[in-house]
Amino acid sequence: MHIHKYADLACFQEIGIGGTLPATEEYREFIKKLHPSQFLSGGIRATLYEVSYSYMTIRGNGRTAKKYALLNPDHEEAYIEIEMQMSNWVENHNAKRPYRMISNVTILEIKPLAFANIRFEI
Repeated sequence: MHIHKYADLACFQEIGIGGTLPATEEYREFIKKLHPSQFLSGGIRATLYEVSYSYMTIRGNGRTAKKYALLNPDHEEAYIEIEMQMSNWVENHNAKRPYRMISNVTILEIKPLAFANIRFEI
């Protein structure tokens, strides 16, 4: 992938004191002014995880299902991050679909499946 195409697809947040600031357009223009040979890294790598979980439906039926997550391969707390993402997903799911609420969500297994790579043309 050409680095300029990546810039078109990515959303950027500038690092600031106490948080981040939206800065997508500024950094898209900045990256497009650079030559690909100015980049030290040749791409982006992520780990694909499979998350097996169980839950109870609103009618009291037990179910199992799977979700998937992409995380930085150097993430020291990958399992904790996945647990937090799963908790946020359940909360959002229940808020958007009260007629299909789920409860007693338990992560059964978190398994790394593969590494995903986006290579840049340098």
